[in-house]
Amino acid sequence: MGVDIQTYRARIGTNKFAFGSDVVTSRISVNFSLFLKSTTVSLFLVVMCLVLRSGAFEFSLIDAVDIANETKAEQNLESQLPSIDAVRYIPVILGPLWNCLVLKQRVAGLTGAVLFIGLLLLKGGIEPNPGPKPEFPMVIGLTDKIKLTVKCGKLHKVRNACLLVDYGFVLQNQEVLRVPFPVWDEYKPYSAINVETFGNNLKKALVQGFTQCEESPFSTVAFSPIVAGNSCQELSEVYIGFGILEFRKETKGTLREIQIVGEDEKILFDIHHCLAYMVQSNTQPPWFDISIFITTDVAIAEEANVKLTGRARHSSISAEVKAVFEELSLTERLRQKITLNEALAIDISKSKSPKSDRGLSETPWALLHELLHGNWEGRDNVPDTQQDDMGDWLEENSEHGSQTVTELSAMDIFLATFHSCDGPLKQALFKKMYLCKLAMPFLYHSVKTNALRVSLWPLQQFPISDGNLERCALTMKTNVITFVRLGRPQFSKSTFLNRLIQNRNDAFSIFFNKECKSGLLSRVLFKRVVEIFWDTPANENKLIRTYLNVRSDFAEEFNFQTDIWKCLIKTTDLFAVIIELNEMVSNFDNYSKLLIEIPKCVILFSEHNDIGKETKISIQDKIKKLRNNHKDKFKVISSHEKGTEKETEKLLKNMLSNIAEHLKTCQAVLMLEERINKFNENNGHVLEEEENEDLSLGKELAKCVMSEMTTEIVQTNDKNSFQNCISILTPVSYFDSPQLIKTLRLQNQAEDRNEREKHNNDIYNIRKECFSNISNSVRLLAKYLVNTRPLNMRQKYFIGWLRILIEQKLSHFLCQKAKDKVKLLDMIAESKNDHTSETSDKENKVRFSELDGIIKLSSLTVEHLFREMSHIYDSIIELEEDPKTYCLPSVNDCVGTFSNLIIEGETVELMTESFFMPRRWLQNIFKSLDGRLSVYKIKTISVLGLQSSGKSTVLNTMFGVQFAVRSGRCTTGIQARLLPVGQRNSDNEKSNYVMIIDSEGLRSPLLSDVWRPTSLDNELATFVTGLGNLSIINVMGEKLADMKDILQVVIHALIKIKSSQSRIALGHKCFFIHHNVTVSFTDVYMKEVYRDFDSTLDLVAQAAVESEGIPDIHNAKHVLKFDAGKDVHPVQNLWQGGHFLRRISPEYSKSILEIKDKVMTHLTGHGFKSFSDLSQLAFDVWDGINSEKFIFTFRSSIEMKAYFQTEDHFKRLVRNIGFLVRDEHANQCFIYMSDCQNENELKKNRQEVVSLIKAFISRNTAGMKKEFSKFLEEQQMANLGSLYVQRFENEFQELNRRTENETKRYFDEQLVKMETSTINSSRRAKLREKTAEIVSSPKSKDDKKAEFDKIWSDFENEIKAKTFSIKDDCLYNDFAGQFSQTCSATPNVFHQRKDRQERFYERLSGTDGITKHDFNLSKTNYCNKLLFGRDFVHDMVYPWLRRIVGEFESLISNYKTKRRLLLKSDVVGFAESFKQCHDKHVKDLKEIGIYAKPSFSSKLLADGFHIASVEFLHHNVNYDLNTGVTYQLKKCKHEMYAIFEEDLEDRNEKSAACILFFFELENCLKGVILSKLPTSLCKRLLLKIPNAKRKLIASVCENIATDPSEVFEYTRDPKQFALEWFKRKCLGLFDQILEDELKCHLTDIEKDIKNALKQCEKQCKQHNELTTNEWLEHFEKKFKHIPIDPKRFPGFLNKNKFKPAVHFATAVLEERQLKKMLNSLKDELKIYVTKNDFTDSYDFRNMFDDIWGCHELCPFCREPCIKGKDHTPDSKHECLQHKPPSFKGVHDKFNKNCFEVCNYEVALRTSAYRCSDINGKCGCTKSKLPDIFAIMFSFLGIQSGEFHLYNNFSEIFKDWDIRISKDTQECSRFWAWFSVSYYDKICGKLVGKCENIPERWKRISKEKAIASLYET
Repeated sequence: MGVDIQTYRARIGTNKFAFGSDVVTSRISVNFSLFLKSTTVSLFLVVMCLVLRSGAFEFSLIDAVDIANETKAEQNLESQLPSIDAVRYIPVILGPLWNCLVLKQRVAGLTGAVLFIGLLLLKGGIEPNPGPKPEFPMVIGLTDKIKLTVKCGKLHKVRNACLLVDYGFVLQNQEVLRVPFPVWDEYKPYSAINVETFGNNLKKALVQGFTQCEESPFSTVAFSPIVAGNSCQELSEVYIGFGILEFRKETKGTLREIQIVGEDEKILFDIHHCLAYMVQSNTQPPWFDISIFITTDVAIAEEANVKLTGRARHSSISAEVKAVFEELSLTERLRQKITLNEALAIDISKSKSPKSDRGLSETPWALLHELLHGNWEGRDNVPDTQQDDMGDWLEENSEHGSQTVTELSAMDIFLATFHSCDGPLKQALFKKMYLCKLAMPFLYHSVKTNALRVSLWPLQQFPISDGNLERCALTMKTNVITFVRLGRPQFSKSTFLNRLIQNRNDAFSIFFNKECKSGLLSRVLFKRVVEIFWDTPANENKLIRTYLNVRSDFAEEFNFQTDIWKCLIKTTDLFAVIIELNEMVSNFDNYSKLLIEIPKCVILFSEHNDIGKETKISIQDKIKKLRNNHKDKFKVISSHEKGTEKETEKLLKNMLSNIAEHLKTCQAVLMLEERINKFNENNGHVLEEEENEDLSLGKELAKCVMSEMTTEIVQTNDKNSFQNCISILTPVSYFDSPQLIKTLRLQNQAEDRNEREKHNNDIYNIRKECFSNISNSVRLLAKYLVNTRPLNMRQKYFIGWLRILIEQKLSHFLCQKAKDKVKLLDMIAESKNDHTSETSDKENKVRFSELDGIIKLSSLTVEHLFREMSHIYDSIIELEEDPKTYCLPSVNDCVGTFSNLIIEGETVELMTESFFMPRRWLQNIFKSLDGRLSVYKIKTISVLGLQSSGKSTVLNTMFGVQFAVRSGRCTTGIQARLLPVGQRNSDNEKSNYVMIIDSEGLRSPLLSDVWRPTSLDNELATFVTGLGNLSIINVMGEKLADMKDILQVVIHALIKIKSSQSRIALGHKCFFIHHNVTVSFTDVYMKEVYRDFDSTLDLVAQAAVESEGIPDIHNAKHVLKFDAGKDVHPVQNLWQGGHFLRRISPEYSKSILEIKDKVMTHLTGHGFKSFSDLSQLAFDVWDGINSEKFIFTFRSSIEMKAYFQTEDHFKRLVRNIGFLVRDEHANQCFIYMSDCQNENELKKNRQEVVSLIKAFISRNTAGMKKEFSKFLEEQQMANLGSLYVQRFENEFQELNRRTENETKRYFDEQLVKMETSTINSSRRAKLREKTAEIVSSPKSKDDKKAEFDKIWSDFENEIKAKTFSIKDDCLYNDFAGQFSQTCSATPNVFHQRKDRQERFYERLSGTDGITKHDFNLSKTNYCNKLLFGRDFVHDMVYPWLRRIVGEFESLISNYKTKRRLLLKSDVVGFAESFKQCHDKHVKDLKEIGIYAKPSFSSKLLADGFHIASVEFLHHNVNYDLNTGVTYQLKKCKHEMYAIFEEDLEDRNEKSAACILFFFELENCLKGVILSKLPTSLCKRLLLKIPNAKRKLIASVCENIATDPSEVFEYTRDPKQFALEWFKRKCLGLFDQILEDELKCHLTDIEKDIKNALKQCEKQCKQHNELTTNEWLEHFEKKFKHIPIDPKRFPGFLNKNKFKPAVHFATAVLEERQLKKMLNSLKDELKIYVTKNDFTDSYDFRNMFDDIWGCHELCPFCREPCIKGKDHTPDSKHECLQHKPPSFKGVHDKFNKNCFEVCNYEVALRTSAYRCSDINGKCGCTKSKLPDIFAIMFSFLGIQSGEFHLYNNFSEIFKDWDIRISKDTQECSRFWAWFSVSYYDKICGKLVGKCENIPERWKRISKEKAIASLYET
């Protein structure tokens, strides 16, 4: 038996909840293992007594709590005990007194626990987790003095209270007050009067009872809601609330508490919910409506007479209007509105009769059908009337011709239909009309009451697109322009407005006008209506304009001062007034008054009637005078100019210019909704919407949910109130469900029984844990949905308003993030061309990914909340939990509510994007649908296609639904929508239904991983195809290849699933809809492509059938029926019109509807008999897909080959080309950049190097791709090549990026060389001239040598004087300056600590280092030090110092790898980095209560700067000696002196040139080899040392096996430890590797030199005379391995010519000179390339970093992630073998060291860790321990903070994958062996007791343990 604390807390109300203030005290909760099932009650009691007798006082309370909820149980217990750990450890210190107190407390609690459990056992037997009983009270503050309490219990057991009871209550020796509570059954029939009377009587009875109780001696009154309500709960709870509210007004204040007591938990929760709302808002709850309690037949009878409320308005429908509704058969629809579901019902009768045969009664339905399906022609279509087609005028008055013609205007038909629609249908209709670019009625009059109505609800969530963003029509800032007419001008206002909005003469009819069909007919309904539409400016910075078109004479509205006049005057920015000029003449006074009342206007006079010149001049004068008297109010234009009618373009230009000019003066631009609301507030709310009560109450409900969501999110997220809201509000579906589907798949694929059982346990844990994550917002939403289920319209408005409020809350934030995303994309595009950009592509991509994640996590919709509810209830049903435990409605209530929503048109999500299906939830939903609907056949139509191929658009057009559509990924997972099918007016009770299934787009670029999207796409395609009776496959343009690949897998998968799931039927029909192509194109070209496609699918089917052994399947048509000649349907473009004002093409709509007719015809006779059958098929396909994961890993079923073999070959090719590029890069850098004379030349050559390397990479990549393709062909995996295309590009981009960075680094080094050294070729030439003069002088040899030495000395001094100084005080002074800036208060400390020779850590930890006097302590640490004498510096500060030292050494190492002198700028950069490191660690110390004084900073920075100055100086000295000026001077002197000696010996010119040549050749070769040597050494080392991270970690662990003391150093910093091991391994191989590499280099060089010299000798024999330049050209042509740059031979080139050349060639070819040069070169290279220099080099560190890859460590044991450099964010971190967390210092809950590893800890449901074990990464902010206990635990080495479960680690560490295992020996064999082998030594190092090692671990041999490290 187990008591679930989270369940217990939820039931008793201590969880934060949405309603009221919950107060509770929890004493104890007990948990026993399930083995008690077989124990009897007597044995249980005996055992417990023995436990008590033998020392049960040692039993710790925390052990009795279900560890799964340990942290929350502590919060209840801490109110009684100081701390859980305090109970355990206080006796050690405070002695026996405390033991007695604790013993008393524990025995009392334990006794209660024993009795409690015993009673449960006796009552119901021993059952697993029967669930706790709820404990109340739930308290609501009624007034300051009175509280309202809802309690669970029996009324007669309430003590010290006056009981309100009815007359049937049996006296129980309490004070009772009998009250005449009404009995519900006595009020039949339930008419409005009777229901209202019942409620009022209940209210009066309560008020009477409360009043009388105030006279009693009791301060508490109690009553039972069951008795008070007498069985009508929902009605009673509201009137109980009314009674309490009324009593609150009249109370005298003597009562202190009102208790509502009952035994039914559900009723009590509902009452608390209802009363909490009523007390807070002082009104009835929005979900309550008295009409739902009225019997239906009574309600109808009453409505036929007069409503009892007296609020009904008398009908004022005129006979003319009534006739219109009767002709259209819409009279009943004025009361019972047409719903969206009715309008969308697929009426198969329509396709059987032509449009001409339809009567007027069918016209409204045809109108709705056309408009909802995107055909704008439907507005103007009216049925043909019985008229004479010849139109004989002479027969007009004849008897036959005098018959009445019953023609109706199209707009009368439309408006009558509009009046008959309910709110949701109007909203859908408006959206479709906007897509069709048709104007909508904005202001209109009620047919029944003639009251003015406004269409605000249909415009809510109404998107107006400006080409870039979508804005809400009501909440966007806009200019309102109203077009009106005065009188009846011949000039068509609507026609002109259409042209004006579109700014063209041939405009289509946005506003209905006389040119439309039936446009000249008189109108009955379409009068005094104001229509609305918007333009979309080409300039996105301009405001969208709102145009209103008044369908009446505005003069009449003015004369009667109607509501239309008042509203438009207050809400319009500018009027456009159209007046016939002759009417202006006759009505000047009246019209003038009207125009003066208008704020601003543009007057357009129609001069189509001639009024005479004089009259015209007269009226012009009057209008001028009127305009002058009212400046800036009027603009006047005319349809004519000088008697001639203006061209339309000119008139439009006049109007647009005047409108623009007027709008410039608008002071404030307001939103349309704001204008209407302001008008309503100032005019008594004369504007109302239909169904206003349901609309407003639905909004109130939505606001309540939004308020709770806001509260819940703000508590979690401080940055943006709704950023990442999906993960906060829907944690179950966001976090738990993806994990659940992974585990479910493992369970389905497992073959071993034990393994399946293990996965079952995992699934149970995940489902159980999700209950603790349920958000209060989802609880509240579920409650409101269930409560509003009887109120259909209110529920619809509630859901609609919730959508609107969520969108309003998020729109601004998401728009801003979308703009940021666009800007970032532009930056990424620019950075590819701008190489000087500060931010790298990688950083931009990371930022882009972050933005994408934020947008995704913040794009909350109602569907996300519905998804969350479905996943929660799926687990509730699966685990048979009681939802009331978690404050949720019952399963039946929620299932019934959602099945009703599906019937009413809400979409249902069958599957998420992670492929999770809430199976049990859907099973209940579909079963409920079977019970609610009388079904004949259910047909399924699914749509499939690539992303952005228009799948949702096709379904929206075909069926009139509203799936989300936009470019990119808008549909996620698989959504379904139910639509009824049948003949209208049919008596057939049973109906057909169509389930249309919309799927996520395939090949989505958002899923960037190479393999995952392929698998996901194939799975989705298989599920959608397998579920549909008919599948519509969308193809956009000519792209068919991807669909060809996907359908191959679908066919193979369906056959494979069929082999194991016999219930799955094959032979589904496929239709292809080919978009944006013409019929002729399809006939000529695409049908051949489809036939080839058909043949390919046949081959796939045959291959699959052979492998699965399924008979009767011979080709693909037996799996998917598809005929290339009949089933390909071409469809042209969706849109017509311009970019900024385009509408759905009617041809597109008609084509789609034709396809729909074919679809429905084909489906005749197909379908499922019940929804349960459909759900079973879905589950079968889902199970089959989950069990056959391997099929979906590849694009095509024919290409299923091994992945790892291909991947290894790919990586090997990439690594090889990397080495080639680095060699080539070294060559080109040496040639172009090593001997530049100035910065400009260097910059120019740098660009040349970059270009050459790019070309080199491009050339080699072609060969690499070719080789890879050849490999795939040999392995018969050629089609897999397409998967690697993008990966190749990514690798080459990374290679280009690295080489560009290397080029830049080389450029910087050469630039510093030029700045720090002045040795150049011109100076060398001058020196040679002087030596030549000395040689030619008549002095002796000794004098000449002395003269040479003097000249050289002067030359050397001159060079050094102009070169950067590396004297001791240079860098020292720079560091001193940095210290003074950083520590200005103590500048002398730097010099005082100068002469200390220790290493950095020894300096800081020495006697003169960091001491206790450098810190201030918090109260906790001070008491710790005072009471226990603990050395906090040693125990707490020094570990931080070690980290600082480690980071300091890493900084120093980075600077020492620079191949140049370190300058002042480097000192500044180092100082800033070290200061940041210092600041970070000072902050860390502060967080644990240790506050560093300024002296700490001074010592740390001073010592750090001193050591850095020494290291910098040492680097500069070494650089100067080996590469810098000193080295260059030494080399130059050696070269000059050799030539000088040759000249002194008077040898021939050829001999001197020979020596000079070899000198310069040696220098040239040395430079190139040195630049390439680190790379070649790394390449050779990788053949002998671990070259993959898995092998590296295994080798490191193998090394630790010989020295167990190193395991703790390895745990502290695995990467540094591995680096040191790696260095040692490389250093051991270095000498031999260097020798081999030099030998290889020199051998190749010797061959090249000999071949080159032979070539030169050959040329010399052919040409007797050669210049030195020509000679070098021939020489370099034969060099293959090393580039020879002639510029590197300046001395040799100065010799100019050789004559005869043969003699020189012979001298150079002398073997002795060559050997001497090679030996000298080898010696110098060995001197220069030292071990330490190599391991400190950039190449070495880069090699190690490439191998190490991911830097993440396991949060529990600090074992490194084994993923390499190609570790993607989607791939979670993994370890080779997890260590025991105790090696890191983590103890279990009993403060013991456990040797089980992380995998085992995660597998256990009870294993927990503390916040301190993960360095507070959990984010917990509350301290659970008082200071005194924190001191004690710190002293004892005990962890602090809250407990967290290991198996919930993914909630905190979402990017870690720790494989669950309950056998450490199986998952971490090495560490099991290590622990048992060195148990004593390990225990000696650990603090605290150590657990024993399992005996079976001792049987592990060392060989097997180490071998396990290398197993793959």
